[in-house]
Amino acid sequence: MTDPRPTHDNPVHGSIHGIHRVLDATATASLADYTSKGGGMALEVARGLEPEKIIEVISAAGLRGRGGGGFPTGLKWNTVGRSWSESTSTTVVVNAAEGEPGTFKDRAIIRRNPYRLLEGAAIAARAVRASAIRIGIKASFVREIGLLDRAITQATDAGWFDALDVAMVLGAGYLFGEETAMLEVIEGRQPFPRVTPPFRRGIDEDDPTRSAADINLAEIGGSSEPPALVNNVETLSNVPLIVANGAEWFRSLGTQKSPGTVVVTVTGDTNRAGVAEVPMGTTLAQVIDLVGWGMAGGRGVGLVVSGTANPLIHPSALDTPLTYEDASAAGFGIGSCGFIVFDDTTDPVAVAQGISRFLAVESCGQCEACKLDGTELSILVDRLSHSKASGDDIVEIRRRQGTVSVGARCNLARQQEAVVGSLLSAFEPFVAGHELHGTAAAIPSAPPIPVIAPIEDISAGTAFLDATQESKNLDWSYGGVDSETSPAARFGDTPFLITEPIVHPHRQMWVREHSLNRMHPLDQIDEAHNDIDAALHDLRHGDEVTANEAAARLNHLVRVHIDVTQRILYPTVRRDCGPDGDELVETALKTERRIGESVEGIIAEASECRESSESVNALGNLLRQHVTDETAILALLRERLDEQQKKVLMDALAEAHETSLV
Repeated sequence: MTDPRPTHDNPVHGSIHGIHRVLDATATASLADYTSKGGGMALEVARGLEPEKIIEVISAAGLRGRGGGGFPTGLKWNTVGRSWSESTSTTVVVNAAEGEPGTFKDRAIIRRNPYRLLEGAAIAARAVRASAIRIGIKASFVREIGLLDRAITQATDAGWFDALDVAMVLGAGYLFGEETAMLEVIEGRQPFPRVTPPFRRGIDEDDPTRSAADINLAEIGGSSEPPALVNNVETLSNVPLIVANGAEWFRSLGTQKSPGTVVVTVTGDTNRAGVAEVPMGTTLAQVIDLVGWGMAGGRGVGLVVSGTANPLIHPSALDTPLTYEDASAAGFGIGSCGFIVFDDTTDPVAVAQGISRFLAVESCGQCEACKLDGTELSILVDRLSHSKASGDDIVEIRRRQGTVSVGARCNLARQQEAVVGSLLSAFEPFVAGHELHGTAAAIPSAPPIPVIAPIEDISAGTAFLDATQESKNLDWSYGGVDSETSPAARFGDTPFLITEPIVHPHRQMWVREHSLNRMHPLDQIDEAHNDIDAALHDLRHGDEVTANEAAARLNHLVRVHIDVTQRILYPTVRRDCGPDGDELVETALKTERRIGESVEGIIAEASECRESSESVNALGNLLRQHVTDETAILALLRERLDEQQKKVLMDALAEAHETSLV
């Protein structure tokens, strides 16, 4: 019988607009809110199935890991299930340590609905007969930690976890997101990748003295070594949907070999930075238009970076469908689908240098070639980017590019190899231009090295990068003088333990005395900006039903936000911040009035507001300007208000939120 499902050549996308499977259109307020929409039903179904049957459903759906190479999830679960331990049970590890530059999708999913993630983790635990769930998350993800803490408490009270031991483990650094490095942190050690994969040796929190090199292989069918199942947020958030709706439902979008949807992040030289869900098989060009709203200033695409884990993407590959197999055939990987888009004024050599430096800094130094060759590559490519490289330097770049990954324990060294290799092959004219001691072709003057750093936040279409990355040294210290000692040698067997969330000093507005079970009042202002941006995005790109719903939602959100800022926030600024506050408020009020007028016009023509609507694009620009205005206001409040005044403001905002006004 001929397989009726889509092939690579004939993918079935349905509409690529307005999809909300794992990335909900609006935030889920509580467990009761989630269950009222059918949440929790998949867990009940899974409890009535044998573990092997759950794995069969996931395998039939063709779900692949949404964080790297797209490893088949069912195969991973089956392998972990068969690698059980006679003495220590399996642990499910949720990788929520999103640190790849260019990606924000896991945090966006948690902000919209942490309950589906927990339901997916609980189903996974049943499938592999686990007794514990550990959520590895960056200590700086304060908002996500608070949402998960609250969701875990509610789900536990509702009996979701039975005898499961569920807890978060806080970490830091880029390598914390690597599977085996995360297991090391959970066991109390530094985030240094180990040799064996998680299913061969999981976690043993009772023995923090063991090092990453202390390897004992588990055996299929049972051994004394506990295995672990590691999946990221997006992967596990798909699980309840598959169990509840079936494998064929999941396959109704995407392609035969890469079914389902994928959550993408777009930042860089686009009109908008954002996160959205699209069917697998959507082209990269469509994603740039859909999520980024096209290129800023009408420029062309010069190159695209898929995180730091994949080769640089040449603009000739923009029509490549985003599937694991199509991207591989085109010479790049989709990774976590975090795309940094650079326009045609950008020098690819400068971009490669930014990535090379990032990887050199983040290398832990366990593998000598990775740290030493990676550092030397960073220096050589920097010299090339300034048109100071000699012929011998080019030869040395090619040689180091071929040796950097020798004996590598994790994938970081291969990332250096891939990025530098793609620069030499796909962007050779730019390399040649610098080699001839001139600036690269078609670029009038060499631009600065782009900052390659993890995304700290995305607010209403604007991405904020981690400002601490630029001052991070090769030894993982910050500022000052590098010790010229690798992190592995510097930290050695030093225990690793973070017990409290960490807020970057340049982003911290208030003393956080509130319970993590309650969203911080100022986060509510930021969340309102993002809700408005999400409604605007659905209005611009949704089908008729989605767009009309988004128009109504947009109208309500804007009215409420204006009401709260003008009734609570701005009076505080006028009262307590003097003339400077008056000036900032006047600027913000002008922008708000223009936003209100624009929304009224858009609602009047809602049926015509689609991708080509200039009014929607203009409103997006106004919203981003408004975020800038209110960021300045919040900074002034931080500086001028005393603790009692801050408390009064926060209580008023919290009350507004609890009465559904924000």
